[in-house]
Amino acid sequence: MSYESFNKLPEAKKSAITASGVEEFSHKSYADVSTDEITKNCGISKGLLFHYFGSKKEFYFFCLALSLEKLIAPTPGPEKSDFFGIIFSLMDEKFRLCREYPGEMRLVNMAAREAGGEVTEGKTKIFTEYLAKTTAESAEIMARAVRTLPLKTPGETKAGEALTLYVNAVTNKYLLKYRDTPDEFFEKADAIKAEMKEYISLMLYGVAAEAEK
Repeated sequence: MSYESFNKLPEAKKSAITASGVEEFSHKSYADVSTDEITKNCGISKGLLFHYFGSKKEFYFFCLALSLEKLIAPTPGPEKSDFFGIIFSLMDEKFRLCREYPGEMRLVNMAAREAGGEVTEGKTKIFTEYLAKTTAESAEIMARAVRTLPLKTPGETKAGEALTLYVNAVTNKYLLKYRDTPDEFFEKADAIKAEMKEYISLMLYGVAAEAEK
């Protein structure tokens, strides 16, 4: 859907409408969200909302895709030149974005936890597109980080692949642990990074000539 009519609105009006949608979808399941509440909070009629988006479902998909787009962290700049500096600079940027967009973070978290329902297929498609972007970015970041290591077998591609898998596994451990309490995850960011560094350092001893301290 092109959302042509919506895109012609002034930025302030567009922001008010999407903010109202994000607020509702981030605190309730899709089925429990009322378009009456959404339109009341942003000062438009239900007819206008459907004119802009066609249906509640399409508006939900729009809000979810917009939220994910805001939370995609850009590639860290070249100022970091050590292994942990590179991988944690990306994590720090993601933490910053989640703090900047708490409503969007909660909406994404709610969407990821909510199983079944009429939006499952469209939601899965949006998440798949998002994962394709972030997976490619993560692989590029890990490749740059691995190049800083004094590998015992220089040029060994499997070492980089193994590290990528391991770092992703460690990251997922914490994402799953705090899946239902995302705010706590960000509150404990420094402690979590310290623990992650311990786990990753164990792996580095096996592939690097001298593991980073």
